[in-house]
Amino acid sequence: MCIVPKMLDVFELVLHIVENFQMISVITLLLAFITRRTQPRLAAFFLLWLPALIATMVLATYMGSYWDAADRGYDTSLPSIREKLEAYIADGSGDLEEIIEGGEHAPTFGSHEVGYIVRDLLSHTLFHLDSHNAMNIPVAYNKGDDWFEATLGGPMVYTSGIYRTGTESLETAQNYKLDYVADALDLRPKDRVLDIGCGWGRLVKHFSEKYKANVTGITLSESQAEYGRKLNAGNGGQILIQDAMTYEPNGRFDKIASLEMAEHVGIKRYAEFLSRVHSMLEDDGVFYFQVAGLRRAWQYEDLVWGLFMGQEIFPGADASCPLGWVSTHLERAGFEIQRVSNLGTHYSRTLDQWLAGWRRSQASIEMAHGAVAWRRWEVFLRWSVRIAREGSSTVFMFTLTKAGQTPVRIRTQRKLVPKLDSGCSLF
Repeated sequence: MCIVPKMLDVFELVLHIVENFQMISVITLLLAFITRRTQPRLAAFFLLWLPALIATMVLATYMGSYWDAADRGYDTSLPSIREKLEAYIADGSGDLEEIIEGGEHAPTFGSHEVGYIVRDLLSHTLFHLDSHNAMNIPVAYNKGDDWFEATLGGPMVYTSGIYRTGTESLETAQNYKLDYVADALDLRPKDRVLDIGCGWGRLVKHFSEKYKANVTGITLSESQAEYGRKLNAGNGGQILIQDAMTYEPNGRFDKIASLEMAEHVGIKRYAEFLSRVHSMLEDDGVFYFQVAGLRRAWQYEDLVWGLFMGQEIFPGADASCPLGWVSTHLERAGFEIQRVSNLGTHYSRTLDQWLAGWRRSQASIEMAHGAVAWRRWEVFLRWSVRIAREGSSTVFMFTLTKAGQTPVRIRTQRKLVPKLDSGCSLF
């Protein structure tokens, strides 16, 4: 088997560099300044070591992916899986099922990935400014109501459902998930709730109408906000266009939910985001945090798929990380983890249902947006079905309280037994 990932753990290095980029840069410049006259060669080394390290990481990943492909029995004379999928997107050539599941096209790190890193990923990951969020979120979410209705169906929920048997409809599975979140939050009438990254407002509606809570949802997408306000007309739920990194609410919230929004915050500002959530939550409040994650023992297909997602589907969403990394940041921000679950196979099932809906809508979407756009989204959905099923990417579900708050800690831990009807089994 290929040993490059163990010799040079690119993922660990990227996390370390991004999180400490400012400190590393200051120390590097300071050492270069100190040695510039007495040791000019040493000064040049200090200035060049970080770019050289990044270049080495890219080169090692490039070479390692080809060695790994040969070790795993892929036919390296064929186009890579990304190259083959790009050809399918461009003209529909090839069989999508065979490309993704056939095991012939290697997940090698090639020109598409290197070009994306050089042009875009480094700037977003190392700096991740508010202006990046303002540019990226509309690209990901302002595609039009018809686009997302064709994907998400009636529920219009852009996160995984939860399945008891695996045979539920998409709407039933999403209702299970929304009720799971309410149960995790110990949601009660008149609770003041914040939904960070509220999407099209379905959670706001569910919590406002079924649980009689006072719910505020925030999003950066104008089209989502418009849709959500219509969906919640007359029920008291509020939808605001706000950036979670700059939002200043009037008072604190009893409950806060964030379902797969934190990926957009970025590795660079993850700690800042969690600290802001901590400050907006009442001391006896509960925080439900659902976030996309990656397995720690990563494979090259994980990397190639992730870069495709960042380039084509969710620009700037670079903060999908392993469970240990996420847990550490939650605890550093002052939270205590009361419950955590892995939702990955449920997401695979949800994605498969989204894919079926997308394919049923092919004619209308192609007429409105073009065949290439339809096929690109089909590739995203079908490839993600596999990725979620295999554990390459997953979803973590955290129930959190503020550290040191004993009464809410006791109350939350009383809810560890799941509410299941007799005769039902978890999918």
